[in-house]
Amino acid sequence: MDEIHFAQIREDGRLERRLVERRKPARVVCVGSGGCTALSLSSADVDTVFCVDASAAQAALVELKKAALSELDRPAFLAFIGQRNGADRSATYRRLAPLLPAYARDFWDARPALVALGINRCGTTERFYRFVGDNLVRSVRSEEIFRGLFRCASIAEQNESYDRHFSDEGWRMAMRVLTSKTTHLAFFPSFMFEQATEHDFGAFFAGQFEFEVRSRPLRDNYFLSQILFGDYIDGEPEGAPRYLGEEGYEEARRHAPKLVIVPRSLEAFLLEETGIDAFFLSNVFDWMGEPGRARLCELVLRAASPRATILYRNMLSAHPLPHFFARRFARNDEVSAELVDLERSMMYRRISAGELS
Repeated sequence: MDEIHFAQIREDGRLERRLVERRKPARVVCVGSGGCTALSLSSADVDTVFCVDASAAQAALVELKKAALSELDRPAFLAFIGQRNGADRSATYRRLAPLLPAYARDFWDARPALVALGINRCGTTERFYRFVGDNLVRSVRSEEIFRGLFRCASIAEQNESYDRHFSDEGWRMAMRVLTSKTTHLAFFPSFMFEQATEHDFGAFFAGQFEFEVRSRPLRDNYFLSQILFGDYIDGEPEGAPRYLGEEGYEEARRHAPKLVIVPRSLEAFLLEETGIDAFFLSNVFDWMGEPGRARLCELVLRAASPRATILYRNMLSAHPLPHFFARRFARNDEVSAELVDLERSMMYRRISAGELS
């Protein structure tokens, strides 16, 4: 079985939630990954959330989070996944294991060290960001400087901090090295970047960081906090994925039976499904060659209900989708721009939302 590359989702689930609140889709499909989006969408607003991932490892991760959600209160859940100290995670896992389907139980039984570490910290991406964050905080700028960004009272104050601490060549060089393609390849398999049209990864991510600091409040940006410190932001209503907040946790727990985890490819799933009202596709098109993008678009059209909602992101590339799909997909530029303003992850160059005709 493959390994976990994403223990957490590096996408702002507020975008998907905004569309669900407006469009009220009954049957939703989303990419599994770390499960944050799927778990945060399990609510009174939907009937079914299909959480689909071709990686059985990623699906096993979401299965374990779902089982923990059903059995643990919020403090115990946070301790189990590694966001708080003081848990005997191995003992908690033994309690949860009987609730898992066989494939997920086999995966976690064979990886006790990942359970002990905390499953929110066990992915390749999390190891990569620990490397980046540790180097930034230890060697490039002090922890106090970074924490000061989150305490700024205004965008103007954030800009002053950026000009003072992050506008010199030393900072730019550090970002270029730490987030370069070469550094990424030391952690991630090369196939993830085969379709990338962006070649200077370091300059891209440095630019994303500058844009975020200069244009948006950072006080609840848990994506940046996770990179730098490995923590969410206590005391902020949106300082963690929705399902990990106090109100969101109880809602996700009540509606957890609506979450259906599918350890299969999107293509295989959509080949057998119809009547899907919303497709939340992460940045899957970035990973695919032209034939793969065309095949997935065919299957989305086949499985969609009338006027189905579509949301997808682009990070290191933005390949055009096939003409037959573009004729049916009405991108809403106003809504897409609104969602860009919500996205705090600092990862994406383009976000597209709209509906099928």
